[in-house]
Amino acid sequence: MKWIFLTLLIVYCNLKFNNQAIANVVEVAEAEGEITSPSSSECSEGFYTKSWKFSFSTDSVLYVNFTNFNITRCEEATLVVGSVSPMTYCWDQTPSTFFFSETITITFTSYTPHCSDLFYLIYKIVRITVSVLPPSFNYCVGKKITFLVDVKHVPKHGLKLLCSFTCNRERHELGNTTEIVSCDFKIPGRAPFSGECESTLPRLRLKKIGKLNLENELFHKNLQLRHIQTKSSRNGNADPNDITISHVYLYPISYNASVGNSSVTISFTPKPFDLSKYTSQSREEIKFQLQPQQVTSLGPGQHDFHLVLQNNVSYVTYTFPIYINEKLGTLNVTSINGRFVGRYPHMFPVQITLTKGAPANITLSIREITNGKLIPSENVTISCLSTISCQRIQISMKPPHYTKQFRVAAIAKNEISFVEGISEVIESVTKIYDVYFDSRRVFSGMSSILHIYVKGDVGNYDLKLFINGTLEINTPLVIQNKTIVAVLSDDIPINVRQYTKFVFDHTFQTYGMYAILAIVSNEKGNYNFTDNLLLLQKPNSPADR
Repeated sequence: MKWIFLTLLIVYCNLKFNNQAIANVVEVAEAEGEITSPSSSECSEGFYTKSWKFSFSTDSVLYVNFTNFNITRCEEATLVVGSVSPMTYCWDQTPSTFFFSETITITFTSYTPHCSDLFYLIYKIVRITVSVLPPSFNYCVGKKITFLVDVKHVPKHGLKLLCSFTCNRERHELGNTTEIVSCDFKIPGRAPFSGECESTLPRLRLKKIGKLNLENELFHKNLQLRHIQTKSSRNGNADPNDITISHVYLYPISYNASVGNSSVTISFTPKPFDLSKYTSQSREEIKFQLQPQQVTSLGPGQHDFHLVLQNNVSYVTYTFPIYINEKLGTLNVTSINGRFVGRYPHMFPVQITLTKGAPANITLSIREITNGKLIPSENVTISCLSTISCQRIQISMKPPHYTKQFRVAAIAKNEISFVEGISEVIESVTKIYDVYFDSRRVFSGMSSILHIYVKGDVGNYDLKLFINGTLEINTPLVIQNKTIVAVLSDDIPINVRQYTKFVFDHTFQTYGMYAILAIVSNEKGNYNFTDNLLLLQKPNSPADR
């Protein structure tokens, strides 16, 4: 009979409340605190209701402990605890200590003006947290990551928790409700971890689930990058220029490429994670394609391809050459010194000119003329990487050892074209390569010794020495098999072993500046040497003072 009366009373009061008042609901935000019945001034009108709502997720439970409860008459006041299956407390129904793992509401209702000192409770929202130390947004695969597992606001009595930490699908039992643990993740991507606590009380469980963004740290060694460039050309219908790179599959990787110093850039964002590729250590291929307008903008030749592979924890850079090929034009081969060049082993300069196109590999060879036939000899290979460099190639070559007449032949090719060229007839003759004039022993007003050092092939020559435009010495010169006449200890800025020394007497009448011109010649050519000579008065000897 008592419960029927109580039920009717509650229904009546609820109807009265709905008609006369608006519910007073407090969303509890503090993690711990106390709640007491209102003062008499708040419920002076004779009817009063107030609710305290606690909301939390699976990482929390609510602890409530009533230290005072004085609601003795259900017709005067009630305290309702719960949401799905609420319990009403008054008269002989007295609350004590509770744990709740679901959202609940505590509602107090007074039907009289006297509502103070009816109850007093303390509460704690017990919550488990799992924090990364130190905090960050991105983490490296294979590096130890430290976590702090901490259960906050644990009541001193009435609750015993057994906690654990799980990562890499491995569960680690913890000895305390606050503990530092570490984990080494092996797989990139979104990696889950969790902290969990259980109690002997039924259905009392705390669990915090988190995820880390794990990324592979990129190094040249672990990427093992390779690159391949497909054949490409630059013409009216320019084919795309494909550069394919491959590397060991790591995650995540974004790609940024630029070519030379131009504005040509290419980028790729990371693809979704592929676990099978990662576990099998497959190679990932990325194709960079230069469009026709980009190829035209860059122009033919070699260009530096700058590549950056990066993610949030690391980056690596690569630079390697790529080639845009243009069909080669005419190949011209010319002896810079004309038809006559020196004898072996002296080098002679050759000018190579491609009128169009780049890049090119050019092979040069000496074609000896023997009995009217060209006989190939030693080859020299050079490369030019741009249009400008292919138009201005100079290289030094050695003439044949024994044959006097020869040509220089050249073959130039790239991936899309092939051209040949050959020089006019070149003849190897005795020749002068250098003349050095030593004026350290020359003084005015007296007979002086002129030292002239000549570097040339063995043979007969003529020397004409002009001083201030006047021919002063005109004499034959004979160079023999490198007879060393010079004194090795002389302070002369030449290698005297390669020169023949000639000595002449000449008297300079006055001191001052003299223009020197030495011409050493034979029937095939001449070598000119010019210098300015400053003569000083000869110092007086002690006897003249």
